[in-house]
Amino acid sequence: MAIRITTLAALVLTSSAVASVHAEDFKASCAALAQGFSGSGRIVTAEFVAAGGVQLAPPAPAGVTSPAPDHCLIRGKINERTGIDGKPYAIGYELRLPATWNGKFVFQGGGGVDGVLRPALGLLTGVTPPNALSNGYAAASTDSGHLEEPGPLGPYLFGLDPQARRDKGYSSIPPVAAAAKAATEKLYGNAPRRSYFAGCSNGGRQAMAVTQRFPELFDGVIAGAPAYRVPLAGIDVIAQEQALLAIAPPGADGKPDVGSALTDDDLKTVAEAVNAACDGADGAKDGMVQDVMACRFDPAVLACKDGQSSQCLSAPKLKAVRSMFDGSRNSMGQLIYARWPYDPGLAAPGWRAWKLGTPKSSPPNARNLTLIPGGVAYDFMSPPETPEDLVAWVRNFDLDRDPQKVMKGAGGFDAGMEYEAATSTDLDAFKAKGGKMLFYHGGADPIFSALDTIDYVDQLKTKYGADADGFTRLFLVPGMNHCGGGPATDQFDLLSALDAWVEGTAAAPERIRATARRAPDVPWPGRTRDLCAFPKVVTYKGSGSVEDAASFECR
Repeated sequence: MAIRITTLAALVLTSSAVASVHAEDFKASCAALAQGFSGSGRIVTAEFVAAGGVQLAPPAPAGVTSPAPDHCLIRGKINERTGIDGKPYAIGYELRLPATWNGKFVFQGGGGVDGVLRPALGLLTGVTPPNALSNGYAAASTDSGHLEEPGPLGPYLFGLDPQARRDKGYSSIPPVAAAAKAATEKLYGNAPRRSYFAGCSNGGRQAMAVTQRFPELFDGVIAGAPAYRVPLAGIDVIAQEQALLAIAPPGADGKPDVGSALTDDDLKTVAEAVNAACDGADGAKDGMVQDVMACRFDPAVLACKDGQSSQCLSAPKLKAVRSMFDGSRNSMGQLIYARWPYDPGLAAPGWRAWKLGTPKSSPPNARNLTLIPGGVAYDFMSPPETPEDLVAWVRNFDLDRDPQKVMKGAGGFDAGMEYEAATSTDLDAFKAKGGKMLFYHGGADPIFSALDTIDYVDQLKTKYGADADGFTRLFLVPGMNHCGGGPATDQFDLLSALDAWVEGTAAAPERIRATARRAPDVPWPGRTRDLCAFPKVVTYKGSGSVEDAASFECR
């Protein structure tokens, strides 16, 4: 029989004997979920998990865990089927339901091209622990309807099945959300009082997609570094890689060593020049470019003079850097995606990992030469292209001919901009129900431009006028790479701010307190700053420690 818990107070235990009884009831009720519930599909696992650390999914190394309380772990598969490629597919999902529930639910967004069932902890990169599960939320995650296959091309092969594309884009979310809500009702006796969606990168795109496609599902969303135009962003970074391949020195195998196209010294030189040009706009020389819109950095100042070979850029390197930040264009001069902000976080390991990869690596391991081309070719193009050599495919990509292949479906396949993009500004239904949106984006994001997210928020302001501030906020994170990392105050809690805003216990957040983590690429561990709701900028008051957020205000 399902345990009935209608309030948080019902789980307050007044003696060890009562605690034992309630714990055993919870375990039994959890195990009973193995028999299924509305929309559950086939239950694979239903088991009690005692409090402790939960191993995070790759690429997190073994031993890297996130805390979790006593909870019920459920894994299941919905809509099991055989694809047109003859392979088995299903929408895999995971639910974690805490023994002490706050009556609310968080759907945790995915990442990359999904295909991985990540622990449902309600954990966002860049968000201060403990995670949502530890704060009493029920949490869900999904592999979005496919699983990665082995080999370097394995993550992208799902794109050869049209339904798997749609599931990955958006259609896997409603059935998992419905199953999660049904599971809470069966276990606790109540459906969630509030439901939120939170994700970064692809998860941020999904957060935007649900406000546009399924506005009834969630009361609020958090969209970090949203990949909401990822097919076009992918084409833009392909153009960037073409520029880097053109200047890369040959490796031991005679092929371009993209990891050495720009050295760490080159990136440091650019970062220091950006700081010199733009750091002081907020009133403090603190190594952080807070006012991204006021930064007018011109890399031409770094051109090597006659006889100069250090702390400058050669003409080919200067051309490549300029092209990467100016945004790619076709032969008609049309911007394909967006321009990119200059931010000193470009010298951080997270930026290199995406753009350049490891020097002397063969084949190149830059994510922009693996993940992005694989996604564009196999998953976004219609019909899909199936290159085996992604680097060669990148070199041959034509900015006039090929972008149209991600725009409109053909041959029975939806194209990326049809099923993957989340560009609509028609949020009437989400707004009408009182839904709230929080965006965040790192200034030094190497895969999705913060300027593109700013553009979307500006479009909402154009459509809804002053009403836009009633349901959306954007927070830029200076120095932060993709979803976290870099010289940044990248530890912050947006979920609490969103929940308070939705519940009406607090007004729309105007600032979010953030802290710099303790890591080798952070020059000032423990520094605090407020992230200001865009377009306001955190500005030095004129006195006080630059390590303390109290010395700054949003203006």
